[in-house]
Amino acid sequence: HRIFPVLDRRLSKRTLGDLAPPFAQLVFDRLKLFSGRPQVSLMRSLTEPLYIGANGMLFGSRFPQDTYEDFSILLNSLPKRLCRRPFWSFPSSRARDRLLRRISDYLEGANSATDDKLVATLTPLFKEHDIPTKAAASSILMLMSSLHQNTFNVVFWLFAWLLADPAALAAVRSEIEKAVREGFGNFQTFIAEANPDKVDSPSFALLNSAVLETMRLASVHSGLRFAADDFDIKDGEKTIPILKGQYVVLDPRGAHLDENVYPNCEKFVVDRFVESEYRGDFAATAGNPYFPLGAGKHICKGRFLVLYEVKVLAIIYLSLFDITPIGRGEGPSSTWKPPKPSPHSLGTIHPTADVLVRLRPRPVL
Repeated sequence: HRIFPVLDRRLSKRTLGDLAPPFAQLVFDRLKLFSGRPQVSLMRSLTEPLYIGANGMLFGSRFPQDTYEDFSILLNSLPKRLCRRPFWSFPSSRARDRLLRRISDYLEGANSATDDKLVATLTPLFKEHDIPTKAAASSILMLMSSLHQNTFNVVFWLFAWLLADPAALAAVRSEIEKAVREGFGNFQTFIAEANPDKVDSPSFALLNSAVLETMRLASVHSGLRFAADDFDIKDGEKTIPILKGQYVVLDPRGAHLDENVYPNCEKFVVDRFVESEYRGDFAATAGNPYFPLGAGKHICKGRFLVLYEVKVLAIIYLSLFDITPIGRGEGPSSTWKPPKPSPHSLGTIHPTADVLVRLRPRPVL
């Protein structure tokens, strides 16, 4: 309970810009390593740069960035663990142990006088409350899981659904090219100056809509609330009485797939959240049931971070590469379908399979 107020302050829209500067450069440096390969994993080419960038932004330059493999092994086991499905747990248990050792070493070397980013706030907090290093490492790993799990799936589906809709992909890429050229002058300047305020811009309105639409379709979480007092819930023309002591189960996905609210609700509509006048970040969702990041008192602390990092990754990826899924033919009439969602998903839908893609470098440098 001591960590959440810290996250609330450091990840707020007002202060996120203080953490953001290294993110775009870290993502770019890792992403360009995928160039020149005959084929790459779409999931890995998206999530490894995101992992490197977000960890560097939040935990600073000392954080062990060679931990992506172990983190992915652990992350992929979570739906099976939490849904109590039978699986061979040894690899993920070993991966967790290795991660905890690396994070423990990282925390042991902490120095609040010289450390940067979020860790400079968290390590004194651990020491003040006599939290053992192993327990503190578990807290950091839990924070990392919260930071990355749903974001990894969101960015995968964003690209999968864009690849399945070439017209939408072309429109998003065209917007990015124009926005980078007119707002930053060139791609290199974007990398240096991609702060949250500049990315939350009318110039990226279609990209913003695409990310919001992906989160609407990809969210599968539910909620449970305890009624502290009697109250009524309005449901259209009806009123549902809730008595003190009762539990209320929330179904955000049912609301997100309500045809009366979202026409063609099961379809990815890239411009669904484009407004006639851009008002910023999540403004286009106001007035409609939209709960990918929670709502009210318990809304996600990292909601502005998620939108920022997904948009910056998309801008860099689509600026660097033309992307073709392996198996799709050539020509405008060629079709390709993304993998099916897994029935065993947690928080956000998980794909049943990865996608192999061919990356062709674009002349941006």
